[in-house]
Amino acid sequence: MGQGRLRFVVVAWTMLAVLVLSSCGFKRQLVSITVIPNTVTLEGSGLNLQFKAVGNYIHPPDSRDITKSVVWQSAATDVVSIMATGLATSGNVCGTNITITGTGHRDPHDSSSGVVVGTAAVTVKLPGCTS
Repeated sequence: MGQGRLRFVVVAWTMLAVLVLSSCGFKRQLVSITVIPNTVTLEGSGLNLQFKAVGNYIHPPDSRDITKSVVWQSAATDVVSIMATGLATSGNVCGTNITITGTGHRDPHDSSSGVVVGTAAVTVKLPGCTS
């Protein structure tokens, strides 16, 4: 094979590799969030519980702790409140299956990339609760 033809083949393969690799979208993408623990009962007021958010990604597929980068919310803050760090505290009100959410963006560097939500359920039991 001549040197000119070899150079052409190398350049052609290099261009093909660049096109194929860039079209695969090697950009990390969050596809789901697992909240740990998933279901919990707190028996008393003023009890703390640390939630953990595990982000599950593609490109490449892996999982990692994203607890500090998700936005935490409680569906009933009087029953269980949650701080930005994922630390939840039971309140002075009984409640069953209160939803705790951890929300993150598919692309953590692009707030318009769509959101991914992970959830957990918290029950708070106090003396005198009927459920």
